[in-house]
Amino acid sequence: MKRLSVVSVGLGPIGLAAARLALSKRNLELVGAVDVDPAKTGKDLGELLDLPATGVVVESEAGAAYERLKPDAILHCTSSFLPRVIDQLIEAARAGVNVVSSTEELLVPDWRHPALAERLHQAALEGGATVVGTGVNPGYAMDFVAAVGSAVCFDVQTVHCLRVVDAGSRRLPLQQKVGAGLTVDEFKAREEAGGFGHIGIEESVVLLARGLGFELDSVEYALEPVMSKATHQTPFLTVEAGRVAGIRNFGYGRINGSTVIELDLTMAVGANNPRDEVRLTGTPDIHLSFPGGIPGDQATAAILVNTLSQAVEAEPGLKTVLELAPPRLVR
Repeated sequence: MKRLSVVSVGLGPIGLAAARLALSKRNLELVGAVDVDPAKTGKDLGELLDLPATGVVVESEAGAAYERLKPDAILHCTSSFLPRVIDQLIEAARAGVNVVSSTEELLVPDWRHPALAERLHQAALEGGATVVGTGVNPGYAMDFVAAVGSAVCFDVQTVHCLRVVDAGSRRLPLQQKVGAGLTVDEFKAREEAGGFGHIGIEESVVLLARGLGFELDSVEYALEPVMSKATHQTPFLTVEAGRVAGIRNFGYGRINGSTVIELDLTMAVGANNPRDEVRLTGTPDIHLSFPGGIPGDQATAAILVNTLSQAVEAEPGLKTVLELAPPRLVR
Protein backbone atom coordinates (compact mmCIF):
# COMPACT_ATOMS: atom_id res chain seq x y z
CA MET A 1 0.00 0.00 0.00
CA LYS A 2 1.37 3.41 -1.01
CA ARG A 3 2.02 5.71 1.90
CA LEU A 4 -0.32 8.68 1.52
CA SER A 5 0.85 12.23 2.17
CA VAL A 6 -1.69 14.27 4.11
CA VAL A 7 -2.19 17.87 5.22
CA SER A 8 -4.47 18.71 8.16
CA VAL A 9 -6.59 21.80 7.51
CA GLY A 10 -8.33 23.16 10.60
CA LEU A 11 -6.85 22.45 14.01
CA GLY A 12 -9.77 22.68 16.40
CA PRO A 13 -10.52 19.74 18.73
CA ILE A 14 -11.56 17.36 15.93
CA GLY A 15 -8.86 18.52 13.54
CA LEU A 16 -6.19 18.02 16.18
CA ALA A 17 -7.56 14.58 17.09
CA ALA A 18 -7.49 13.55 13.43
CA ALA A 19 -3.95 14.93 13.02
CA ARG A 20 -2.78 13.03 16.11
CA LEU A 21 -4.23 9.81 14.74
CA ALA A 22 -2.74 10.38 11.28
CA LEU A 23 0.70 10.83 12.85
CA SER A 24 0.40 7.36 14.39
CA LYS A 25 -0.36 5.57 11.11
CA ARG A 26 2.50 3.89 9.27
CA ASN A 27 0.59 4.08 5.97
CA LEU A 28 0.11 7.85 6.24
CA GLU A 29 2.60 10.70 6.31
CA LEU A 30 1.33 13.94 7.79
CA VAL A 31 3.37 16.50 5.87
CA GLY A 32 1.57 19.75 6.67
CA ALA A 33 -0.91 21.57 8.89
CA VAL A 34 -2.99 24.68 8.20
CA ASP A 35 -4.95 26.95 10.53
CA VAL A 36 -5.76 30.66 10.41
CA ASP A 37 -5.52 31.13 14.19
CA PRO A 38 -2.47 33.35 14.86
CA ALA A 39 -1.99 31.55 18.19
CA LYS A 40 -1.30 28.33 16.27
CA THR A 41 0.54 29.42 13.13
CA GLY A 42 4.31 29.15 13.26
CA LYS A 43 4.22 26.45 15.93
CA ASP A 44 5.29 22.86 15.50
CA LEU A 45 2.22 20.63 15.40
CA GLY A 46 3.71 18.58 18.22
CA GLU A 47 3.43 21.59 20.52
CA LEU A 48 -0.33 21.77 19.91
CA LEU A 49 -0.66 18.04 20.54
CA ASP A 50 1.65 17.86 23.58
CA LEU A 51 3.96 15.61 21.57
CA PRO A 52 7.65 15.83 20.69
CA ALA A 53 8.45 18.02 17.71
CA THR A 54 7.04 16.60 14.48
CA GLY A 55 8.78 18.87 11.99
CA VAL A 56 5.35 19.97 10.75
CA VAL A 57 4.96 23.72 11.27
CA VAL A 58 1.44 25.16 11.22
CA GLU A 59 0.91 27.67 8.42
CA SER A 60 -1.98 29.94 7.48
CA GLU A 61 -2.09 29.69 3.67
CA ALA A 62 -3.58 26.42 2.44
CA GLY A 63 -2.89 27.10 -1.23
CA ALA A 64 0.81 27.65 -0.61
CA ALA A 65 0.95 24.40 1.35
CA TYR A 66 -0.68 22.46 -1.50
CA GLU A 67 1.71 23.95 -4.05
CA ARG A 68 4.80 23.18 -1.98
CA LEU A 69 3.87 19.82 -0.48
CA LYS A 70 1.76 18.25 -3.27
CA PRO A 71 -0.23 16.13 -0.77
CA ASP A 72 -2.43 13.23 -1.79
CA ALA A 73 -5.24 14.40 0.48
CA ILE A 74 -6.33 16.77 3.21
CA LEU A 75 -8.16 16.19 6.47
CA HIS A 76 -10.53 19.16 6.42
CA CYS A 77 -12.10 20.20 9.75
CA THR A 78 -13.11 23.87 9.76
CA SER A 79 -16.91 24.37 9.80
CA SER A 80 -20.24 22.54 9.74
CA PHE A 81 -21.70 24.71 6.99
CA LEU A 82 -20.92 24.35 3.29
CA PRO A 83 -21.26 28.05 2.34
CA ARG A 84 -18.53 28.88 4.86
CA VAL A 85 -16.06 26.36 3.47
CA ILE A 86 -16.87 26.19 -0.24
CA ASP A 87 -13.86 28.30 -1.24
CA GLN A 88 -11.55 26.15 0.90
CA LEU A 89 -12.84 22.98 -0.73
CA ILE A 90 -12.67 24.34 -4.28
CA GLU A 91 -9.11 25.53 -3.69
CA ALA A 92 -8.02 22.04 -2.67
CA ALA A 93 -9.97 20.28 -5.43
CA ARG A 94 -8.60 22.52 -8.19
CA ALA A 95 -5.10 21.86 -6.87
CA GLY A 96 -5.72 18.14 -7.39
CA VAL A 97 -5.83 17.40 -3.67
CA ASN A 98 -8.37 14.84 -2.47
CA VAL A 99 -10.58 16.05 0.39
CA VAL A 100 -12.03 14.20 3.36
CA SER A 101 -14.06 16.75 5.32
CA SER A 102 -16.00 16.81 8.58
CA THR A 103 -18.37 19.49 7.21
CA GLU A 104 -21.79 18.08 8.04
CA GLU A 105 -23.58 19.76 5.13
CA LEU A 106 -21.12 18.07 2.75
CA LEU A 107 -22.68 14.65 3.46
CA VAL A 108 -25.27 15.15 0.67
CA PRO A 109 -24.46 18.71 -0.42
CA ASP A 110 -26.74 18.80 -3.45
CA TRP A 111 -29.81 18.45 -1.22
CA ARG A 112 -29.39 21.73 0.67
CA HIS A 113 -26.97 23.60 -1.61
CA PRO A 114 -27.35 22.31 -5.19
CA ALA A 115 -25.56 25.22 -6.87
CA LEU A 116 -22.58 25.03 -4.51
CA ALA A 117 -22.46 21.27 -4.93
CA GLU A 118 -22.30 21.60 -8.71
CA ARG A 119 -19.48 24.17 -8.48
CA LEU A 120 -17.54 21.88 -6.19
CA HIS A 121 -18.15 18.83 -8.37
CA GLN A 122 -16.86 20.65 -11.45
CA ALA A 123 -13.78 21.87 -9.56
CA ALA A 124 -13.08 18.30 -8.44
CA LEU A 125 -13.41 17.01 -12.00
CA GLU A 126 -11.10 19.75 -13.29
CA GLY A 127 -8.48 18.98 -10.65
CA GLY A 128 -8.85 15.21 -10.78
CA ALA A 129 -9.70 15.08 -7.08
CA THR A 130 -12.34 13.42 -4.93
CA VAL A 131 -14.26 15.40 -2.31
CA VAL A 132 -16.32 13.65 0.37
CA GLY A 133 -17.93 14.62 3.67
CA THR A 134 -18.05 12.13 6.52
CA GLY A 135 -18.04 11.80 10.29
CA VAL A 136 -19.60 9.75 13.02
CA ASN A 137 -22.94 11.58 12.81
CA PRO A 138 -23.77 12.39 10.13
CA GLY A 139 -21.79 9.93 8.08
CA TYR A 140 -21.93 6.72 10.10
CA ALA A 141 -24.06 6.05 13.19
CA MET A 142 -27.49 7.14 11.91
CA ASP A 143 -27.14 6.62 8.17
CA PHE A 144 -24.18 4.61 6.83
CA VAL A 145 -24.56 1.78 9.37
CA ALA A 146 -28.25 1.37 8.51
CA ALA A 147 -27.58 1.43 4.77
CA VAL A 148 -24.85 -1.21 5.05
CA GLY A 149 -27.00 -3.24 7.45
CA SER A 150 -29.62 -3.56 4.73
CA ALA A 151 -27.21 -5.64 2.62
CA VAL A 152 -28.56 -8.84 4.20
CA CYS A 153 -32.22 -7.91 3.64
CA PHE A 154 -34.54 -8.91 0.79
CA ASP A 155 -36.38 -5.65 1.37
CA VAL A 156 -36.79 -2.88 3.95
CA GLN A 157 -40.03 -1.07 4.79
CA THR A 158 -38.92 1.23 7.61
CA VAL A 159 -35.77 2.36 9.39
CA HIS A 160 -35.44 3.63 12.96
CA CYS A 161 -32.11 4.90 14.29
CA LEU A 162 -31.62 5.88 17.93
CA ARG A 163 -28.55 7.63 19.30
CA VAL A 164 -28.15 8.73 22.93
CA VAL A 165 -24.99 10.66 23.82
CA ASP A 166 -23.86 11.86 27.24
CA ALA A 167 -22.62 15.28 26.15
CA GLY A 168 -20.79 15.64 29.46
CA SER A 169 -18.10 13.34 28.08
CA ARG A 170 -17.65 15.36 24.90
CA ARG A 171 -15.66 18.44 23.92
CA LEU A 172 -16.71 21.97 24.94
CA PRO A 173 -17.88 23.08 21.46
CA LEU A 174 -20.38 20.22 21.38
CA GLN A 175 -21.67 21.01 24.87
CA GLN A 176 -22.19 24.59 23.76
CA LYS A 177 -23.77 23.48 20.48
CA VAL A 178 -26.47 21.53 22.34
CA GLY A 179 -27.21 24.40 24.72
CA ALA A 180 -25.92 22.84 27.94
CA GLY A 181 -26.50 25.25 30.83
CA LEU A 182 -28.94 27.57 29.03
CA THR A 183 -32.38 28.57 30.24
CA VAL A 184 -35.36 27.53 28.12
CA ASP A 185 -35.77 31.09 26.85
CA GLU A 186 -32.10 31.27 25.89
CA PHE A 187 -32.44 27.92 24.14
CA LYS A 188 -35.43 29.09 22.11
CA ALA A 189 -33.66 32.32 21.15
CA ARG A 190 -30.62 30.37 19.94
CA GLU A 191 -32.86 27.98 18.00
CA GLU A 192 -34.66 30.85 16.28
CA ALA A 193 -31.34 32.47 15.36
CA GLY A 194 -30.33 29.31 13.46
CA GLY A 195 -27.08 27.34 13.26
CA PHE A 196 -27.78 25.78 16.66
CA GLY A 197 -27.99 22.19 17.81
CA HIS A 198 -26.89 19.13 15.90
CA ILE A 199 -26.13 19.82 12.26
CA GLY A 200 -26.88 17.09 9.75
CA ILE A 201 -29.87 15.03 10.85
CA GLU A 202 -31.79 15.97 7.70
CA GLU A 203 -28.73 15.06 5.65
CA SER A 204 -28.73 11.67 7.36
CA VAL A 205 -32.36 11.12 6.37
CA VAL A 206 -31.60 12.02 2.75
CA LEU A 207 -28.46 9.85 2.55
CA LEU A 208 -30.26 6.89 4.07
CA ALA A 209 -33.22 7.33 1.71
CA ARG A 210 -30.91 7.37 -1.29
CA GLY A 211 -29.02 4.36 -0.02
CA LEU A 212 -32.21 2.32 0.42
CA GLY A 213 -34.02 3.59 -2.67
CA PHE A 214 -36.78 5.44 -0.81
CA GLU A 215 -38.28 8.26 -2.92
CA LEU A 216 -39.33 10.60 -0.13
CA ASP A 217 -42.15 13.10 -0.35
CA SER A 218 -40.82 15.10 2.58
CA VAL A 219 -37.93 15.42 5.01
CA GLU A 220 -38.94 16.84 8.39
CA TYR A 221 -37.03 18.05 11.42
CA ALA A 222 -37.90 18.68 15.07
CA LEU A 223 -35.84 19.94 17.99
CA GLU A 224 -36.64 20.15 21.69
CA PRO A 225 -34.61 20.87 24.83
CA VAL A 226 -33.73 18.16 27.33
CA MET A 227 -34.06 19.57 30.84
CA SER A 228 -31.66 18.63 33.63
CA LYS A 229 -33.23 17.06 36.73
CA ALA A 230 -30.03 17.42 38.75
CA THR A 231 -26.90 19.56 38.76
CA HIS A 232 -24.11 18.19 36.55
CA GLN A 233 -20.50 19.33 36.37
CA THR A 234 -18.44 18.73 33.23
CA PRO A 235 -14.75 19.62 32.79
CA PHE A 236 -15.93 22.79 31.04
CA LEU A 237 -19.23 23.97 32.54
CA THR A 238 -21.98 23.46 35.11
CA VAL A 239 -25.55 22.49 34.25
CA GLU A 240 -27.89 23.36 37.09
CA ALA A 241 -31.12 21.50 37.78
CA GLY A 242 -33.96 23.06 35.82
CA ARG A 243 -31.70 24.28 33.04
CA VAL A 244 -31.12 22.83 29.60
CA ALA A 245 -28.92 19.73 29.58
CA GLY A 246 -28.96 19.31 25.80
CA ILE A 247 -31.18 18.49 22.86
CA ARG A 248 -33.46 15.85 21.47
CA ASN A 249 -33.48 16.03 17.71
CA PHE A 250 -35.74 14.14 15.30
CA GLY A 251 -35.48 13.57 11.56
CA TYR A 252 -38.28 12.02 9.52
CA GLY A 253 -38.54 10.79 5.95
CA ARG A 254 -42.12 10.31 4.75
CA ILE A 255 -43.81 8.73 1.75
CA ASN A 256 -47.56 9.27 1.20
CA GLY A 257 -47.86 10.49 4.78
CA SER A 258 -46.20 7.39 6.27
CA THR A 259 -42.89 7.58 8.11
CA VAL A 260 -40.34 5.27 6.51
CA ILE A 261 -37.26 6.78 8.19
CA GLU A 262 -37.16 8.00 11.79
CA LEU A 263 -33.99 9.28 13.44
CA ASP A 264 -34.05 10.02 17.18
CA LEU A 265 -30.97 11.75 18.58
CA THR A 266 -30.42 12.83 22.19
CA MET A 267 -27.25 14.69 23.16
CA ALA A 268 -27.41 15.91 26.73
CA VAL A 269 -25.17 16.26 29.75
CA GLY A 270 -25.98 13.36 32.07
CA ALA A 271 -28.03 11.45 29.47
CA ASN A 272 -28.95 7.99 30.74
CA ASN A 273 -28.00 4.76 28.98
CA PRO A 274 -25.86 6.09 26.11
CA ARG A 275 -26.21 3.82 23.08
CA ASP A 276 -26.67 3.52 19.36
CA GLU A 277 -29.35 1.34 17.81
CA VAL A 278 -30.47 0.68 14.26
CA ARG A 279 -33.70 -1.18 13.51
CA LEU A 280 -34.68 -2.17 10.00
CA THR A 281 -38.18 -3.53 9.49
CA GLY A 282 -38.02 -5.83 6.50
CA THR A 283 -37.18 -9.34 5.40
CA PRO A 284 -35.57 -10.14 7.73
CA ASP A 285 -35.85 -7.57 10.49
CA ILE A 286 -32.43 -6.30 11.60
CA HIS A 287 -31.46 -4.89 15.01
CA LEU A 288 -27.94 -3.51 15.42
CA SER A 289 -26.92 -2.29 18.86
CA PHE A 290 -23.85 -0.49 20.22
CA PRO A 291 -24.12 -0.57 24.05
CA GLY A 292 -22.52 2.50 25.56
CA GLY A 293 -22.71 4.24 22.21
CA ILE A 294 -20.13 5.04 19.57
CA PRO A 295 -17.70 7.54 21.19
CA GLY A 296 -18.24 10.59 19.03
CA ASP A 297 -14.99 12.55 19.14
CA GLN A 298 -12.75 9.49 18.80
CA ALA A 299 -14.97 7.99 16.12
CA THR A 300 -15.06 11.20 14.10
CA ALA A 301 -11.28 11.43 14.01
CA ALA A 302 -11.06 7.73 13.15
CA ILE A 303 -13.53 7.75 10.28
CA LEU A 304 -11.91 10.83 8.74
CA VAL A 305 -8.49 9.19 8.79
CA ASN A 306 -9.81 5.79 7.73
CA THR A 307 -11.59 7.29 4.70
CA LEU A 308 -8.46 8.88 3.22
CA SER A 309 -7.40 5.91 1.10
CA GLN A 310 -10.94 5.39 -0.22
CA ALA A 311 -11.08 9.03 -1.32
CA VAL A 312 -7.69 8.84 -3.01
CA GLU A 313 -8.65 5.65 -4.86
CA ALA A 314 -12.10 6.89 -5.98
CA GLU A 315 -12.94 8.43 -9.34
CA PRO A 316 -12.74 12.24 -9.32
CA GLY A 317 -15.76 14.29 -8.34
CA LEU A 318 -17.97 15.19 -5.40
CA LYS A 319 -19.02 11.95 -3.73
CA THR A 320 -21.06 10.68 -0.81
CA VAL A 321 -19.84 8.02 1.60
CA LEU A 322 -22.15 5.52 -0.11
CA GLU A 323 -20.31 6.05 -3.41
CA LEU A 324 -16.88 5.21 -1.99
CA ALA A 325 -15.59 1.82 -0.97
CA PRO A 326 -16.54 1.25 2.68
CA PRO A 327 -13.91 2.66 5.04
CA ARG A 328 -11.98 0.34 7.31
CA LEU A 329 -9.11 0.54 9.76
CA VAL A 330 -5.87 1.95 8.40
CA ARG A 331 -2.67 0.85 10.16
